[in-house]
Amino acid sequence: MKARFAGIGRSEAWGYVVWGAAGLVIAIPEITAAVNAKAPWPTISGMVGHLEFRWSWVALIVVALIVSVAFHAARFPWRQRGQLAIQATERVLGRTVGGRFTMKPEPAEEGEKDQVAALWLLIALAVVIAGSVLVAALGLHDKFILGYVLYGLIALFWVVVPSGLAFWFARDVPFPTLFRTIGDLERRLHFATVLILAGLVILLIHLALYPWPAIFHQLQPPTVHSP
Repeated sequence: MKARFAGIGRSEAWGYVVWGAAGLVIAIPEITAAVNAKAPWPTISGMVGHLEFRWSWVALIVVALIVSVAFHAARFPWRQRGQLAIQATERVLGRTVGGRFTMKPEPAEEGEKDQVAALWLLIALAVVIAGSVLVAALGLHDKFILGYVLYGLIALFWVVVPSGLAFWFARDVPFPTLFRTIGDLERRLHFATVLILAGLVILLIHLALYPWPAIFHQLQPPTVHSP
């Protein structure tokens, strides 16, 4: 095992730390809400199911997003740098060191300062916790509102803001994308990608047919006379 993880670079290491922290931030409230129906926030699947119940077309977006994530996690060369496409306006679309799309794919040095990555992680965690506590303290009596704030802030700090900084301002946060981190992990532990893809397929079915697999408990059990 030590040999598999030998020679980890700074960017790769921060990818494991930052996305591992994101996993914990999601898993803790997710598991709590799953085992305790009285939790003041919903699970992610419960929140998505709530949106799909209000607007059925949301399910199409969810399915398309999960399929896209699975495809890119398994197939796309996230380590590719440099020019990817040239538009009629002579704009060049490329990737940053961390694997994010950018309109200014200029050469950049690997390895941002550890202090910057640590500061970003601390700020993200602080805002997610503070924002969620503030909404809970307001006593809005709607756990879905708290869910939107909690999971929305996670998506904002881990995905939206880093992607926007890279695309429009060529500023790369000092940790790679989730897909590049998955690629790094696959290079060291091949079965990890299989587990991730299996989890995405289960998630796809669960959200598209929410509340699958519990949906079968709402039906009559098969008998010897069943077709």
